Amino acid sequence: MRHEFGPYVQMGTLAEQMATHYQMDVNLEFEPHLAHYMDEVEVNIKADRFDHVGFMSKICDRLNVTLETAEEPRRREFLSAVVTALQGRIDRYSLDVAQ
Repeated sequence: MRHEFGPYVQMGTLAEQMATHYQMDVNLEFEPHLAHYMDEVEVNIKADRFDHVGFMSKICDRLNVTLETAEEPRRREFLSAVVTALQGRIDRYSLDVAQ
């Protein structure tokens, strides 16, 4: 699969789209929305054996770039939370592998 079409690109796009939905719908609850995204990340991780940390790191890298240009507070809140959640998942995965 070409680098620009990898699953991490699709997951980055999904996070950006979900951030847009969260930004536009003030009735959308934050925690369930974030949990849904992280469930999608888990599905991808469990689907195959590959560099999971690299996968999540590439998503974080993309979203950090998006976050730098995001101006709307709700969009920034969601993207920031996704990056934080992914980093937490990376840290837990790294600990699990080390043990």
